[in-house]
Order: sequence, then C-alpha cells, then structure tokens
Amino acid sequence: MINLLIVDDDIATVEVIRDSISWSKMDIDNVSTAFNVFDAKKILLEQKIDIIISDIEMPQETGLGLLKWIRDEKLECEFLFLTCHENFSYATNAINYDAAAYLTKPFDINIMELNIQKIVSKLKQKRNLKKNSEYGIWVEKNLRVMKLDFWKAVFESELLDDTHIKLEIERRHLNIDFYKKYCFVYSKLSNNDIDIERYGKSVFEFILEGFHSEILTEKVENESVIKFYSTDTLSLSIITICDDEKRVELREKCEHLIEVYNQYFKSTITCCISNAYEITKLSNARQNMKKLFDYNVGCFGKVYLENELKLPDNNEIQILDLEKVVSFVENKEKPNLLRYLKQIFDELSANNKLNLHSLYLIKQEIVQVVYADLMKQGIQATKLFYDELSIEMSDHALDSTVDMIRWVNYLLEKTFAYEDEIAKSVTIVDKINDYIHKHYSENIGRSEIARDFYLTSEYLSKLYKKKTGINLKDYINEYRIEKAKELLRAGEQNISEVAIKVGFDNFSYFSTLFKKLTGISPKDYKK
Repeated sequence: MINLLIVDDDIATVEVIRDSISWSKMDIDNVSTAFNVFDAKKILLEQKIDIIISDIEMPQETGLGLLKWIRDEKLECEFLFLTCHENFSYATNAINYDAAAYLTKPFDINIMELNIQKIVSKLKQKRNLKKNSEYGIWVEKNLRVMKLDFWKAVFESELLDDTHIKLEIERRHLNIDFYKKYCFVYSKLSNNDIDIERYGKSVFEFILEGFHSEILTEKVENESVIKFYSTDTLSLSIITICDDEKRVELREKCEHLIEVYNQYFKSTITCCISNAYEITKLSNARQNMKKLFDYNVGCFGKVYLENELKLPDNNEIQILDLEKVVSFVENKEKPNLLRYLKQIFDELSANNKLNLHSLYLIKQEIVQVVYADLMKQGIQATKLFYDELSIEMSDHALDSTVDMIRWVNYLLEKTFAYEDEIAKSVTIVDKINDYIHKHYSENIGRSEIARDFYLTSEYLSKLYKKKTGINLKDYINEYRIEKAKELLRAGEQNISEVAIKVGFDNFSYFSTLFKKLTGISPKDYKK
C-alpha cells in the first residue's frame, strides 16, 4: 500500500492534483489532503504517508519547514515540491533535505505524473530491499546493477579479452551466455535540449530507460539498457542488448518505441538494429554504429538495419553551385539561399549522399562565400564570429541538416545586419567617435578601434575620412587636446599630469601638438 498526501493552501490546486491523476494506475491506494503545515503534521502523526506533494510558500510555516520536521522526526517519505518561483535557495534547501523533485507553478500535470511515477518506482525498490534477506538484497539490487555495469564495460572495451569477460561473468554470478551471439539497438537522441529542460535530466533518462526496457526487451526492471554520453558534443545515445533469436521482431518493436516516444517528447529518436555479434566484438560494433550515425546525418526518426546504412564516398569535392550562392549573398537573398540548401539536402538524401562529408563540404563552401563578401566590405569575419554563440552554432552545424540550416540562417542574419550597419556610415562614425570619447586616455589608434568594430584598420581609416573629411588620427589628437584644455583651465594638475591623463606618454610631443592646434604652449594656456 502506498499513501500520498497533498499539502497546499490553495484549495483549487489541491483539487486539480487530486482529481486529475489516475492514482490506482500508479499503485497509490490512498490520497489525503491538507491546506496548511499544521494539519499535514497531524495527518503524518496519525497514519503512514509515503509520498508528499507540497507547496513551498504557505502562511505560518513553509513546505521546507515541513520537510525539515519530517527528517528530524525520522519519518520515511518522499517529497515533491511545488513553487511559484524558480528560487535557487529553495532548490538548494530541498536538495539538502533529500527532496525527490521540484516543480514550478503553473505545473504540467503530465510532468507531475512522470515525477510521481519515478518516486513510486524508487519507493518500491526500497521496500523490496527491506523485505529480503541480506542475500536477497544483493540479488535484488546489486545483481541487476552489476549486469548493467558488465554490459557497459563490454561496450566501452574495459574488458580486454575472452578470459577477462568469462571471469567477470562468473565473478558477478551473471546469467549471461558467453558463447551466444547478441545484437543491440542503437538509439540516438537529437535536439533533446527542450525535453531535458521541460522534464529534468533524471526524469527524462528514467522514462527513456523504461521505454527501451519495456518495449524492446519486455522487462519492467531494466537490466540491458545503457546510456552513453558523447564526450565532445554531450549528445545522448542508448544501447539496448537483445538476443539474436529475437532480431527479426525488433524492427516492429523499434517502430512502436518511436511512436510512443513521439507522444511525450519534442526531440527525435532514431533506431538502428545491429547485426549479431559475439560478446568480444560488441565494443567495435558499437563504434562502427556510432560512425554510421555520425556520417548518415540525414537518417532521423526512423528504424534502420545496420546493413542499410553506408559510409560515404569521399571523392566528391564540390556540392553547391558557388555562383548561385555568391549571387544570393551579394543580393542579401537569405530566403532563396535557405530554400536552395533545402533543395540540395533533398537531392542528396534521395541519392543516399546526405552524410557528414557532404555537410562538411557545404559548410566550407558557405563560409568561403560569406567571408569573401565580408572582406569586400572591409569586415574581419573571424572577429565578427568569435563570440560564444557563433562558435557554438558553428560547432553543431554538422550534427544534422536542421542544425546546418539554423547555422546558415544565423550566419547570414549577422552578416547582413552588420553590413547594413556599415552602410549606414553616419551611425558607425557616431559609434567610433563615442568609442574615442570613452577611451581617449588609453593607448588607442586605428588598429585598436578597428578590432572593436570587426573592421580592417585600413578600411576603418578610409571610411572615417570619407564620411567626416578628417583623418582618424587627427580627430583623436584634437579631442585629447580639447580635454587637456579643460583640465588646464581647472588648474588642479600640473602639465605633465594632464598630458598623461589625456593619453600622451611623451610630454614633448604633447607640448608640440598643443601649440600647433591652439597657437599657444600648454604653460601659457594655463596662465
């Protein structure tokens, strides 16, 4: 029996939670309610409560106070917190007192159900462990964990040879046939950031493991589903070990897995069913599968057999019609260029040539055209695209055609926007002058200013002279002398101090320039 208590001073919230969830499906037998912490404590002292859903912000005493009281009283129950504010201190305190989950209002009832389902699963595991003897505890908990650890070690090449693998099977008391052939389903998750943000990383992974175990292996308790995170991109992939005899049924199961997955998540899952391998060959098979996925970037949201995916032919050296791309960029026809790219992707996909190599070539060709266009404008492209977001977008451009389109769109948006800003030269001149007014006391020249505006120093000087009729260096010096005159009139500092303060480290040069521009020496001007 599992008993649950809902605690919230908002009656409507309590009723929504109580009436919207099918408690019996989650093996929850009794649901109690309380509208303040005092009543909640009374219920907790009268009956055994296993799970509490509690608001944090309540009059008189908060949900955090209730959780602390429960821990102090050494009552065993799991906590799911609700709050209207994403407050870091709330989350920290909740974690410190071992709360199971933390949801912000207004909450999604489906996400709450998934969190409760995870808490119930955790609760059942604890109960099962308590029921059994010491050996039963070892069998119930550790044997399953040791089996998962064994499979992970096999796929990560940590077990070096036949002897090591046999010894580990025997040492861990695993029911695994060394001489049997196994196949596996390699599931790759794409663009799953939104789902992780919505559900939370641990809940997202919990659901994924459950789907793979129940649908592909027909086992509620996972003992053959392993998560792998890529060290370079942190992308998630799932390996599900299956018997070779059931391989013919796997395609249908994988299609059902994708169908169920799409009901819950926005991201894309793609499955590939491997050939049958001996245990010693599984690690290499996984690496080959990863390579197939990395190269066949056009394969998304479907089920494939390993033999259906091919590595690319790298003989092709040009894909895009560069003259057409140059025309689109020069005329700032971003929609036409994006449509052209999508057309190219469709053609490549139809001919089974949409892969990592073809995406790499397309990226290089786009960069070549855009950077050449920027150079014509005197804009230093490498500096314009050196910010964190630009680097991140570029790094992920080869992950998929969606990421490639997203990166090209960003590249063109930023390029055209900055070129338009340069074209409005009055705005640029104003910004350059503003920069000089803020930094005149520093060691600045055309190189330093050009760097800040992503322009070449030569182009900056020509642009400034063309629009103002004044050399950039002359304007900087004239502004410095004007500031020096202000300081000299104030009379609070000597001439050498003034010279340094307005950006001159050479006193003689300062005096010469001052007299040239004002017709009088600094000393006489101060008098």
